[in-house]
Formats: sequence, C-alpha cells, structure tokens
Amino acid sequence: MRQYIDILIDRLKSRSVHTPRIAIARFLLAFGMLLTLFTNDLSVVANHNYTKLPDYQAMNKQQARAPFKQVNLFRLMAPDKAKVVVIIILLIVMTGLLPQVTGVLHFWACFSIHNYFILYNGGDELAYVLSLLLLPICLTDPRINQWKRVGRAAPSQRNIVAGIALFVIHIQAALVYFDASVSKFVVKEWRDGTAVYYYTSHYRLGAVGWLQRINEWITLSPAVYLLTWGVLALELVLAGCLFFPWRIRKKLIIPALLFHLLIAINMGLISFFFSIAALIVLYLYNDTVRATRI
Repeated sequence: MRQYIDILIDRLKSRSVHTPRIAIARFLLAFGMLLTLFTNDLSVVANHNYTKLPDYQAMNKQQARAPFKQVNLFRLMAPDKAKVVVIIILLIVMTGLLPQVTGVLHFWACFSIHNYFILYNGGDELAYVLSLLLLPICLTDPRINQWKRVGRAAPSQRNIVAGIALFVIHIQAALVYFDASVSKFVVKEWRDGTAVYYYTSHYRLGAVGWLQRINEWITLSPAVYLLTWGVLALELVLAGCLFFPWRIRKKLIIPALLFHLLIAINMGLISFFFSIAALIVLYLYNDTVRATRI
C-alpha cells in the first residue's frame, strides 16, 4: 500500500497544473460575473433594503450572526461602492496577474455576491464553488502571470497540492453532469422524449418568439426525441469523462460548449454559460506540464 502511495505522490509531484488553462478558466468566471453586475440593477437582484425587513431578519437571524457573514463586501460598505470594488477585483483577475493574491480576492468577490444577492443564479453559484476550489491552485502558483506558459517545471510539493485540487474540481464536474442527467429520468417528459419542446417553448423560461418558431422545425418533429434523449446521453458521457483518457476528453470540449451555448441562447442563461465553460476547460482540457529535474 505504501508503495502505491509513494508512486501517486511522485506522479503528482512531477506534473504541474499551473498552466494557462487556469487563467482561461478564471477569465471566464470573472467575465460571466461581470456580465451579471453590468446588466442587472442591484436594487432588483440584491435589494439591500429587503435584507433589513423584519421577516427577512427573522428568517436569517442565525446566519446574520455568523462571523463570516460580516466580511461580505456588500455589508462592509455601501452596496454601490462594493459593486465597484467587486468589478475592479474581477478585472484584475482577468489579467492573470499575481494569482496568489487575486485568487483570494476572487473568492472574496464571489463569496460576497453569493451571500448578498437575493435572486440566485446557477452561474453565480458555480463561480462561487470554483473560486473556492481554485484557491489551492492559485496559492501554490509560482508564476507572476497565469497566462505565462512554463516550458519546464521542477518537481515540487506545490504540484501535489494543486494536482489534488484540480482532481477535486474534476470530481465536482462529474457529479454536476451525473446529477443533471440522472435527475431528469424521474421526469415523464424527459423519459418520453418531449422535454426539449416544453423547455424551449415555455412562456417564461423558453426562447423568445422568433427563436421558438425556428426551434419548432425540430421540436415539433420526430427529431425532438433524439434531441431530448441526446441531452441525457451527453450529460452521462460527460459525467463518465472522469474515467476517460485525455485523448477522448478533449474531443468532447466543442460538443459540451455548443450544448451549453444553445441552452444560453434559448433560455437566456448567459452568465451560467461562462461559469460552466470554465468548468469544462478545467475538466476536459489538459495542458499539464511534466516536471523535470533542473
């Protein structure tokens, strides 16, 4: 047993995940959150006065006393000022500079939004989780700029920490897709192959009128069955990528991105697209550098 552990440690130590892939993922996460901040009025998605109402305070009394809640940027300063601070943090994150510092700031910004907005968004939720899981990778990153590709890297203890953190992200991605697929099997419309029609034509969640009419060329034809069951199959395959070799994983990057882009176009989940795109990059793309003794 000890022998296998030593082999695993040596394997982790000899591979560096501190590559531009991390910068790409963090750029996408920050960009998606910037879109949320720029296109939504704080008074709608995070009405600060609402959090002061007696009913809200009573419902969140225990949480309000939690010490970690007090470090929320939107509670440390006026909401409009906090919004500016968060935007500045996200813009700096996109540059890839000083990941050891911006990794912490990125998580702080995501934490603040996640615990302040009263309208939950799946993209914000995912960005919050990923900003936390990326922290060990950012804190152990030896580079000044994450966009820089390192030609050679020496075996290092920091590679072990970053490698484990990235593997946890892979597990998270597999669970997301597994749950997304399996949970649909209990819904009659997904089993009978008509769910895509109902979702794309929903009066509130579906596509806009002109796009619905285009979609109906497919959703009102027998092709809707293949499309609906294809969603279930693709999500199951993406969940199984945790066990696939990289040569197979990379072939699924474009299909996965197109799948989520179509969802974003039809259902308006724009910020979610950028968050899930970041997860796809971390999960399916591999630019790991093999460390050598220098």
